[in-house]
Amino acid sequence: MLETTLAQDDPGDETSRRFRYQYTYAATACCGAIDADQDADEIYCEHHEDILIKHTDGRWTGIQVKTRASNQPVWKASDEQVKSSFARFCFLDNLFPESFRSFLFATNHPLHDAKNAASLKNIIKEAHDATIFSDLSGPIQKWISARAIEAGVSEAQALRTLKKCHARDNLPKLEDSLIRLVGDLSLMWSGAKNCTYEQLQKAATRLIDECCKASSLEHDQALSAYVRSLAPTNEVSMAIAGKRMTQEKILQALTSGLVSTAMLSGDTALTPMPGHGSSELLSRKLDAGGFSFNSINAAADLRDKADYLALGWTKKFGNERGLERYDHVRSVALSEAAKAYDETCTDKSTFGKEMAMQLRNNINSRRQAKEELFDCSDSHVEGIAYELTAECKIAWSTDRPWEDE
Repeated sequence: MLETTLAQDDPGDETSRRFRYQYTYAATACCGAIDADQDADEIYCEHHEDILIKHTDGRWTGIQVKTRASNQPVWKASDEQVKSSFARFCFLDNLFPESFRSFLFATNHPLHDAKNAASLKNIIKEAHDATIFSDLSGPIQKWISARAIEAGVSEAQALRTLKKCHARDNLPKLEDSLIRLVGDLSLMWSGAKNCTYEQLQKAATRLIDECCKASSLEHDQALSAYVRSLAPTNEVSMAIAGKRMTQEKILQALTSGLVSTAMLSGDTALTPMPGHGSSELLSRKLDAGGFSFNSINAAADLRDKADYLALGWTKKFGNERGLERYDHVRSVALSEAAKAYDETCTDKSTFGKEMAMQLRNNINSRRQAKEELFDCSDSHVEGIAYELTAECKIAWSTDRPWEDE
């Protein structure tokens, strides 16, 4: 059946996994800012794949993270993602002269290795060895010239940028990125010495989430404000503050990850996808509980908004981690709905409105106790309760007329 069959080769799932990988690499870069032996001062999480490292001397390293599955071809200099990355490096280096110390093309997939212009490693090596543009071999001159045209800079400027460039293809595979981050934390974070592996995983996950939030903030002028000492508007200042990972912010994320309580989640393979329930059943059950026509429509709307938020989690954090969050809030909503039912159930069959009021009070009490609800508002949690109603897990009356039909 459609609702019980997993999608095969879902590009949305794969995209979310790759974004999650980029956030994990940003978290790995953050480790350098809390290690006294490193010269990273701050980390800025750009949109999607760009990471900026501010060094203690005030200069920067620009990083682009590119991923490929193991069954894809090796990276070649002719690949569009490679060409656009290096054109971007040339553009930024020209726009902010003397600001960048280096640029890094980082990937989890092998780079083609040969002594020709198809090899990015060879292009970078020739650029490092050359004194002037004419020292380069013809094919590599052609490749760098094309990047210069794309970036709107001179060939000489493009060569100067290439001299700052490096490429690494030793990043962990998609499925190993969290393990690598935990390992880096164990070596670079002083607070790791008394932590179990499970605690380090929780701290690492919280740091990844913070990098994800930072990467999601966008502003057209943000990059300029990173590098130049301008007088930005309040809007730009807020965008920068959100993207900026300072040592204090990194340590706070790690510490909060350690003290966070375990989620109320189980096997996500058993968790239904958001929107799984029946809209008709929801209407019948709320009608039996004495909800008005308007209240039923409002409940259906809250359910839709909660489903949308939960689906967003699966895209933002990956299917499994998104469903873990959803499963946790489902358990909260189900528990509080059960309490509300027991507190308001009377001989009167239509006590649904009273139960709804009690449910809202219960949810608010959870929030006041600062229990984990992620980015759910009280209305989102109530909406998930209506989704559970649509799955026949919550009743709002003692009468069950829908069972007789």
